Amino acid sequence: MPHESEYQTRKRRIDARLAAMTPPWKIIRYQDGLDCARLHRVAVEEYPTDNGPADYALFVHGQSLGIPEAKKVALCRHNK
Repeated sequence: MPHESEYQTRKRRIDARLAAMTPPWKIIRYQDGLDCARLHRVAVEEYPTDNGPADYALFVHGQSLGIPEAKKVALCRHNK
């Protein structure tokens, strides 16, 4: 497996899992004026935090459940 960028990890792995859930999560990009109190089963991309934008913020019934962060995936080979 070649290296997979953080963006590819988000799109191929996290977005796919959120969309495959029953019922599926809606994925939206953060924008100014977003009323998070109205969000249910929504993953907000590029959610602003004190440390810079988070990959996602997960909301259910207007409450933040957590902020998952994607990391790049790489396969390491060890020579013996």
